[in-house]
Amino acid sequence: MNTNEETKKLFKLYLEGNTTPEQEEELFSYIRGQEEIDEYFEELTATAWNEDNSWRDDSLSAKVELQSVWSKIAEEEDLRKKANSSWLKYAASFILVCAAALGWYSVKTETKEGSQQIALMTKITKRGERVKLLLPDSSVVYLNAVSKLSFPQHFEKGKTREIHLEGEAFFEVKSDASRPFIVHSGNLQTRVLGTSFNIDAYPGSQHFSVSVRTGKVGVSASGEGKLTHLSFLTPGKNLVYKLRDSSYAVNETKAADLNSWTENRFIFKNELLSVILTRLERSYNVSFNVKNEKMLKSRFNATFHNKNIKQIIEQLHIMSSGKIHYEFNVHKTIITLWGEEAND
Repeated sequence: MNTNEETKKLFKLYLEGNTTPEQEEELFSYIRGQEEIDEYFEELTATAWNEDNSWRDDSLSAKVELQSVWSKIAEEEDLRKKANSSWLKYAASFILVCAAALGWYSVKTETKEGSQQIALMTKITKRGERVKLLLPDSSVVYLNAVSKLSFPQHFEKGKTREIHLEGEAFFEVKSDASRPFIVHSGNLQTRVLGTSFNIDAYPGSQHFSVSVRTGKVGVSASGEGKLTHLSFLTPGKNLVYKLRDSSYAVNETKAADLNSWTENRFIFKNELLSVILTRLERSYNVSFNVKNEKMLKSRFNATFHNKNIKQIIEQLHIMSSGKIHYEFNVHKTIITLWGEEAND
């Protein structure tokens, strides 16, 4: 590439998705060889990054972004030397966006297939944090609070798309008949081609669940070195798997409600207060101090949509006919409950 102007033109073609594999290699070879990037190029990249952030996961750290990008386009580049470049931060984030939008997640490198292990990416959410992620195949994942998702930097052609989940996530899987999509969650395995479904598999829980909104999924359980098929699920079906005895049941559920948490909507149907408090702790980054454990056996039917934690606790107080009392600490992070068992 002879001039900066040619580089900029090629870069614009890349943004529009009109580059050939040879042009992409030429562009990234140029980027790898640059010690400094001029102001216009930096501005162009920054503008592209900020144009559409409707799905972007801003909570991903710069460290993860840099690892993702430079492991693909600059295996032998001196990372520390470029780590402080403002352009690099924009470019790293931007390339992640472009790669996903264009349907691929690895820049063309001259390496033989199988000669290098595919890097594993991991996203962990904290209490009160939810994120929306775009996987290498353009499938979308909504990751709930206190959850962990691990997935390869790119999915290989002709092989299954396999990821690992601890916690809860709602998936919108891009259809690809040649590469089934498999989610590993504990000893459960959920296999799909293209569909939307929810998995609730928090470590320490007594049961895991898989619920289908659209399409069809197959759920299996692993144990004693073998995989046992449990059931196929269609829209509105929910499988609850008990970890204690490996038993399971398939129930009916309202398909439109199974990913309500992604819209900040909580639906509790004859639910124990103990379960309700656990979900609220994860979602609102608070802790509960329950003075009378008998209260935890109280059951409630309730729906909370876009409510803050104080509004929810006040509503529970009212629904308990005043039997459940509460108090927030000074920092609003610990909620003390006392009173007696109540039923909705």
